[in-house]
Amino acid sequence: MSSLLFDTHSHYTDSKFDDPATLLKQLFETDICGAMCCGWDVKSSRDCVELASSFPDLYCSAGIHPENCVDIEDMNSALDEIKALCKKDKVKALGEIGLDYYWEIPKKKQMEYFDAQLGLAEELDLPVIIHDREAHGDVFDMIRSHKKVRGVMHGYSGSAESARQYSNMGFYISFPGTITFKNAAKLPEVAMVVPVDRIVVETDCPYLTPVPFRGQLNHSGYIKYTAAKVAELLNMDYNDFCRIEVENSKKLFNID
Repeated sequence: MSSLLFDTHSHYTDSKFDDPATLLKQLFETDICGAMCCGWDVKSSRDCVELASSFPDLYCSAGIHPENCVDIEDMNSALDEIKALCKKDKVKALGEIGLDYYWEIPKKKQMEYFDAQLGLAEELDLPVIIHDREAHGDVFDMIRSHKKVRGVMHGYSGSAESARQYSNMGFYISFPGTITFKNAAKLPEVAMVVPVDRIVVETDCPYLTPVPFRGQLNHSGYIKYTAAKVAELLNMDYNDFCRIEVENSKKLFNID
């Protein structure tokens, strides 16, 4: 497993990382050729921009996660700050944004933030990073109502048929470490119906660590296990898959 990969979703500004800069320096030398560090609120988005400025191949996103919208008093002010951050050179996407019905967060407020940020992505011509947890129907309908939106379904957990529909709409499908779990019943089927030019992989680190390191702190050095599982399901040579995954990631985020 010598080929480098692009980690399309990471959270290196998460407090679980004691020294992300040192870790990233090592990872860029050994395991990855690029990574997307994702924001989840205004502060984390600012932190992502700052961290990305230290590494040529670390990019970032800015956005308000559905879990964090309840903590904001003034939506317009927060979105103005996100918009300003999205104009920074290293910011290549708006996200992560979406809907999360697992937690008891007012759905109306989640929908309001999701709709506004999809509109902002259209205005700025940026791809979106979509979080969808137990809200598949509403996420699909909201995205479909924003015709110009493009992006990636992060940590995909929906059906194979929905994945096919998203890829037909121009979206990428991102597979996390959960595809290596024995109970990942749907994901192998999803991988086999999505066109290979619409597949990317991610860590979502420090979460969703793949087998054989499940339960440990995740980082981009483990993304090769996720990629190897997807390549196996597609009956592809691992190195060929890595090359295509990097190409797809760069197209997704408009990286030269």
